[in-house]
Amino acid sequence: MKSMLIALALVMGLGVCSGLRAQEMLHSHNDYTHARPFWDAYQARAGSIEADVFPVSGKLMVAHAREAIRSTRTLDSMYLEPIVKLFRTHGDRTVSDDPHYTFYLMIDIKEHWKEALPLLTRLLEQYPKCFDRNVNPMAVQVFISGDRPPDTTFHDYPPVIRFDGLPGIRYRARDLSKVVMISTDFSLYSHWNGKGTIPAADAGKLSAVIAAAHALKLPVRFWGAPDTPGCWKTLMDLGADVINTDQVDTVRKFLEAAGREVSPRKRAVAPF
Repeated sequence: MKSMLIALALVMGLGVCSGLRAQEMLHSHNDYTHARPFWDAYQARAGSIEADVFPVSGKLMVAHAREAIRSTRTLDSMYLEPIVKLFRTHGDRTVSDDPHYTFYLMIDIKEHWKEALPLLTRLLEQYPKCFDRNVNPMAVQVFISGDRPPDTTFHDYPPVIRFDGLPGIRYRARDLSKVVMISTDFSLYSHWNGKGTIPAADAGKLSAVIAAAHALKLPVRFWGAPDTPGCWKTLMDLGADVINTDQVDTVRKFLEAAGREVSPRKRAVAPF
């Protein structure tokens, strides 16, 4: 009932401005497809950057589909090596001249997590100051989406590995502590096209997901949502914390124009 009242207020134009936070996290969706993979998202101060991977002959290859794999596009060369070099440039303390900026690197494993996770863990553990927040609070935290191990085993993984969560799962405390955010498909709750006003019933469904995630003290990301200003604002008004986008620079400018901070340290390191 509460979520429906919030949704009706939004639809009726009354807004929920008193509940708006001043900060949002940008998630660079399928970042490797952008004009300048990694660098555009980094320069836009994205709080989360996404790369899809396949394990192939002992390497993690970046691609959305197996037929798109190219020998030069490895996770190491496209993301891990640039991150390590940035840390080296900044004395192994931060990834940027901005001492408050760091980000999450979301690795979406397309298949064979049992093969991919050991490969990834070995790569990350070579650079604890860059990827282990127990060693360096400003390290880039990697978390796993897509094909992943059972949620009851999340606690078994080392500090360099955390996980993308799903709504509706009753995580045990020790596994919940390894979850970075709750992510879900927008189309499960709405087929709104991002123009005009979202239907009240759809807004209520989204609000319920957001409230459940916030009860766990986790931020929420809706992937597959319309990548439009109307949808960005609607999701922010409903309380979503992460804007999933293929237009990182455009969304950053949109948020700045709305007076919202983008991916400050407390959002990127500890969302709640």
